[in-house]
Amino acid sequence: MRMKQDLRVVSLPRALSKLGLCSRSQAERLVADGKVSVNGKVITSLSFRVDPSRDRFSVEGADVAKEKTFTYLLLNKPVDVVTTRVDERGRRTVYDLLKSERLAETAGHLFPVGRLDKDTSGALLFTNDSQLGERLTNPSSKFPKTYAVVCEGILDRETLSTLSDGITLDDGYTTLPARISKMFSEDDVSECEITIVEGKNRQIRRMFEQVGHPVLELQRIAIGPVRLGELRSGQFRKLSKEEIEQLKKR
Repeated sequence: MRMKQDLRVVSLPRALSKLGLCSRSQAERLVADGKVSVNGKVITSLSFRVDPSRDRFSVEGADVAKEKTFTYLLLNKPVDVVTTRVDERGRRTVYDLLKSERLAETAGHLFPVGRLDKDTSGALLFTNDSQLGERLTNPSSKFPKTYAVVCEGILDRETLSTLSDGITLDDGYTTLPARISKMFSEDDVSECEITIVEGKNRQIRRMFEQVGHPVLELQRIAIGPVRLGELRSGQFRKLSKEEIEQLKKR
C-alpha cells in the first residue's frame, strides 16, 4: 500500500518563498551559496525537503519568522550603493540603508523587487510578499518604470522617435515601445523622462548609447503608481495602503 504524501513537505527554496522571505529564484541562489540553515545545519541542496510548519530556518545567520505579516518599503537608492545583501568588495549595500530601529528584525527578511545598478539612483521597492514581488518582476506583466535621464548631446525629434518606437540593442534584442516626456536641452546636454515596460540589464543606458547619447545621470523616479516624490536620497518609507492596493491590481 502506497504511503500518502505529506503535502506540507516542500523543497527548501519553495518553503522560503512561501514564508515570504524572497522570490523562488532568489531562494535558490541563497541555498546554492550556502547561506541557508535548516534546524541549525547549512543546506546547499535545492531538492532538500522541509516542513515549513515544523522546521526552523535561518538565512545568513538571521532566523526567519514564520508569520505572514507583509512589509512594503520604497527606498531612494543613492549612486554607488549596490543591490545585494553582502558585497565581497566591501561596498555599501541597500541593506546597510535599511538598518533602522523602525524595521527591527524585519529588514533582513525583505528582498528587493528588481534591481538598480551601482551607477543608477532612485526608486527601489522592498517587500517580504514573494507573490507580489514575482508578479511585478515577471516580464509578462509589462510593469511600467519611469526614469529621469541626463545624457550627452541634443536629442532631436528623429532620435526621440527611435527611442520611443523600440531600438535594437548591441545584443540584437529590440526593445518594446517606450514613452518619453518632459524633454529639455541646453549646453549640449539633454534631460528627459522615459517610461519602459521591461527591465533588461542596463537597458536605459544601452538604449541611449545606441543612439549616440551616452547617459550622464540616471534616476528611477517611479515604479508604476509609486513615485519617489520628496523622498531624500538614502531614505526609505513605507508604502501607503492605496499604493499597495494599486500594485496588487497589476
